[in-house]
Amino acid sequence: MDINKDIELRSEEFQEVLGSVPSWILRRGITLVAIIILIGLTGSAVFKYPDVITTSMTLTGSTPAAAIVARTSGKIQHLDVADKQLVECGDYMAVIENPANSNDIQILKTYIQQLNEKIDTIITLPSKDLKLGSMQSVYSGFYITLFDYHQFKRLQYYTQKIDFMKEKINQYQVYYKTIAGQQSIVKEQFQLNKKQYQRDSLLNKRGVISSEELETSRNQYLQGYLSLENIYSTIQNTEMQITQMQENLLDTEYQYQDKKNQLETQIKTYIAQLLSEIQSWELNYALVSPIQGEVAFTNYWVENQNVTAGEIVFSVVPEKNNQIMGKARMPLQRSGKVKPGQKVNIRLENFPDNEYGIIKGRVNNISMVPVKDEQGMDYYTVEINLPEGLKTTYNKELPYLPEMKAQADIITEDISLLERFFMPIRKIWTEGTMN
Repeated sequence: MDINKDIELRSEEFQEVLGSVPSWILRRGITLVAIIILIGLTGSAVFKYPDVITTSMTLTGSTPAAAIVARTSGKIQHLDVADKQLVECGDYMAVIENPANSNDIQILKTYIQQLNEKIDTIITLPSKDLKLGSMQSVYSGFYITLFDYHQFKRLQYYTQKIDFMKEKINQYQVYYKTIAGQQSIVKEQFQLNKKQYQRDSLLNKRGVISSEELETSRNQYLQGYLSLENIYSTIQNTEMQITQMQENLLDTEYQYQDKKNQLETQIKTYIAQLLSEIQSWELNYALVSPIQGEVAFTNYWVENQNVTAGEIVFSVVPEKNNQIMGKARMPLQRSGKVKPGQKVNIRLENFPDNEYGIIKGRVNNISMVPVKDEQGMDYYTVEINLPEGLKTTYNKELPYLPEMKAQADIITEDISLLERFFMPIRKIWTEGTMN
């Protein structure tokens, strides 16, 4: 019993020793915990990382590729280009089946464009047998008017008549000057005959000359008077004839100009109608290149193959793209964090980033107003510049392919861990205070 009692006493002493923690251990433990907390707070305040906003993106050039869309369903009547062929702006690439002949349409278009620049330079007429489909009736009226105008210019009826009238007026004016010159001579002769008659009258009264001699003198006087009156009358008649011919000349010139203006106005009206008809025909049936560039087939196309309205048949890639850029669709959520100048990591779908690397870009511009996509979701358009082009982080230069799809990771401003920890607390506090 003494032994058991001794063990119990010692056990109590041992537990007492174990139950009491030395003060120096307690102080050092608290200090260590405080240091750890301080290091954690400092690290969370110093360590920052950005949010990444991921969007879909399409690579395009400064002049984007032009999509050539079929407006009408039907068979390809003419296929005028091959894949990767260079085309000029306005070139026909293909024609969908229709009643018109595309070659005749092009012939007519070229003809009326040249004619429209200066109508009065018309030399030859187009063929009257052009196959133009729905615009055939308009072309018939145009051809008839053009033929009339061509005959009007070729026969030169009015111009020749005007020239003849001018020549006749010129002849009468020469005749008028001749008569006017004779008038002074006849007038002078009349004055001499008059004086002679007056002298003979005095001499007759004095008995110097006989009555027969006086009558002869009087007869000469009257003949001179009659000659003078005749020349006055001739001059007046000539003046009236010249005036009448000048009036007729003005009328003829007016008729010529009026006829010319009528025909040219009708031709211009027909040209406007035909250009409008051709534009409508091209819109519906012709696949025309809107730019200069290289053709890219969207399918393997051959003549007599069917196309569907709304289908993209070709794309025309500009021959020279001075700058490649990205167009990203950024959803409204968190869009306020994106600003111009921020870095963008671009991962191309065509070239896996683990093999080729990523492309570095920067936000250049953000659209001010959102638009809706095909699903009705709002998004902003973000323009992304590529300072190093298509050179990747693996130092590989990638080829440009039109409308390449990519994932754009927009790197926003850095936020520390401490700020991120307090953000939900601040939100709860702010909302609670406002309520």
